[in-house]
Amino acid sequence: MEKKLDANEKENLEKAFRLIAVKAMKEKWNSPEKYKGKSFDEISMEMIDGKSYSAIISFAEDFLAADRDEKIIKKTAEIDSLEKDKLKVTKVNKQIDAFKLTKISISEDQFFSDDPKSPYLDLVFTNTSTEALIGEYMFNIEIYSKKTGEKIAAQGSGGTFNDDYAIKPNETYDYHQPLFSEAVAHSNLWKTTKYPITDFAPYDLVIKAYASKITTKKDGVIIRPKADAAYFDAEIKKLNEEIKVLKETKASLDELELTDHD
Repeated sequence: MEKKLDANEKENLEKAFRLIAVKAMKEKWNSPEKYKGKSFDEISMEMIDGKSYSAIISFAEDFLAADRDEKIIKKTAEIDSLEKDKLKVTKVNKQIDAFKLTKISISEDQFFSDDPKSPYLDLVFTNTSTEALIGEYMFNIEIYSKKTGEKIAAQGSGGTFNDDYAIKPNETYDYHQPLFSEAVAHSNLWKTTKYPITDFAPYDLVIKAYASKITTKKDGVIIRPKADAAYFDAEIKKLNEEIKVLKETKASLDELELTDHD
């Protein structure tokens, strides 16, 4: 057959053979019992036995098209799954975000009356939901450099609200603890500052605080998912771009490059 082909046709035939070899591997992987005892080469030869050049090319391109369509279906299913997961995450985050940080400042205080005064971080969380917060809770505090964005310190703080100390709707929870030592060491303005501090920029600080776990009687313990909506949006965007590229392919051997392999 090859003696009658020109250089371009020979190249396309080689591409077809390589694709058919991939198809043979896939077939054996998916149906091991059907091809038990047969090598990939034997399966490939059975696929092209008796076929003309044009039939082999069509056979390979049909496989290429089917593989493209299968990838599109798979990626579309991944998007559907991600959309569902995003809805679940958004719902959970909305529940947890109802335990909302409503005030943040730095004051000056001391643990014992004879201790030197030092900066204290003051947080106020408000229960903006319609349910009382009971049981386990946790919130995270993260402190960054405003100039570089580098994380200076991070810590979780939590405990358990008992029946006598449930946070009812519109009630607040106050946090008042020494400012992390790393944050204190990051600035030398503390001794000359006027308290309370609500603008942290002069100290090159950005302070974030958010609830990561709450408990309600209706839903039990609710934990903030590691992935947020932005993660799902990025993954969905990436898959949509991949699907767009796949849809633009014509499933032709001319689109493939023949590379040497050992």
